[in-house]
Amino acid sequence: MIEMVNSQTETSFGYLRAELVGQPVEMLVPERFRSAHIGFRQAYLAAPVSRPMGIGRDLYGLRKDGTEFPVEIGLSLIDSEEEILVMSTIVEITTRKAAEQKIRQAQVNLAIAQSEIKIAQRIQASLSPSAPIKSEHFEVTGFCLPADQVGGDYFDYFYRNEDHLDMIIADVSGHSIGPALFMVETRSAIRTQANGLGTPAETLTILNNFLFEDLDKADYFITLFYLQYDITFQQLSFANAGHPPPLLLRPSQSECRQLDAEGLILGVNKNVVFEEKTTTLFQGDLILLYTDGLTEAENANGEFFGIERVSDIFIQHSQQAPQEIIDALLEQLKHFCQSESFNDDITLMIFKCG
Repeated sequence: MIEMVNSQTETSFGYLRAELVGQPVEMLVPERFRSAHIGFRQAYLAAPVSRPMGIGRDLYGLRKDGTEFPVEIGLSLIDSEEEILVMSTIVEITTRKAAEQKIRQAQVNLAIAQSEIKIAQRIQASLSPSAPIKSEHFEVTGFCLPADQVGGDYFDYFYRNEDHLDMIIADVSGHSIGPALFMVETRSAIRTQANGLGTPAETLTILNNFLFEDLDKADYFITLFYLQYDITFQQLSFANAGHPPPLLLRPSQSECRQLDAEGLILGVNKNVVFEEKTTTLFQGDLILLYTDGLTEAENANGEFFGIERVSDIFIQHSQQAPQEIIDALLEQLKHFCQSESFNDDITLMIFKCG
């Protein structure tokens, strides 16, 4: 039986003190729990001690208006020779329960997001070339270091036919999931054209018209450099869609030459005309393709890594294998920035003429 209540009990349960005193305590328990509560209460009174009530169970109180609310209850045994008196300290925990539910939901959402990102990472990794291409005529390899779990940079190389090797490097604005999806779309569109006879400029025109509406709606754009190497005649054709120009280094020279051609970035206008240029390659010639995450990486003083530093390292390690040159560039970059991670995706690709 309820012997006494304080004003907070009146506020929490909506009863006046006179309505509670002398009534069974079960009137404050939701009806679906009352039978069980009587059993718990009788077991407790057989060996009463001060302890929390309902350990391991969710407890609820019942207001006068019939609404329920979550509670925590502490049971404190009061010394009395005449009868067993127990003080129940009842604390409403509605706010805390709501916060806990939000935390649990956030944990579920995070787990789902992490799972989706892992799937995206696997898909993206599967779309990049799995190994360098090496032949008696040339060697080409590349590497991508995403700023986030997945990135918007893209590189690729493949045989268009037995006489031609195509090479692409691209950078979708931003990084993470959105740009990564456009990277996948770009690769799919390029590979769809791979069996045709398209030149680099023609391919960029088709690609720009194909991607324009999607890029315009999503407020993204893509810079992309496309090269096509004629293996028989050692002729390199290339076209550019606003991407940083690759560096060409000849063994007989002590400085790099930029390969560039006029062309607007993809996703800005339809029916863009892309300039195409051609140059002859010779044995030992090296081409370094990169995204602006390399040159625009900053150190603690706000200094850019810069194209001059990239050129110097490229020249310094030009006698090494393409993968070793990439490793040297990344090592120097990490040393310069004093960091293993960067604010933008960084992609490198090197072609060496045999």
